[in-house]
Amino acid sequence: MKLFKRKKTNYAKIIVISLAAVAVASAIAFVIYKLVKKYTEELVYDCDDLLDECDDCDALLDDADDDFEEIVEAE
Repeated sequence: MKLFKRKKTNYAKIIVISLAAVAVASAIAFVIYKLVKKYTEELVYDCDDLLDECDDCDALLDDADDDFEEIVEAE
């Protein structure tokens, strides 16, 4: 007769519970991502529309390209 029975670790349960927790966390993250994407699309502007309204944008972009090239050459 054994008085002390050694407990057996059930690795299958540990793995299943861990995978279930990861799946639930992934599902919650996916839902939050979709909600944020849905409600922030209204805030994103089309850059071409903004540039069409600007008369001097081409000159500003050319100046910015020149400045960038000077910085790259200096490095």
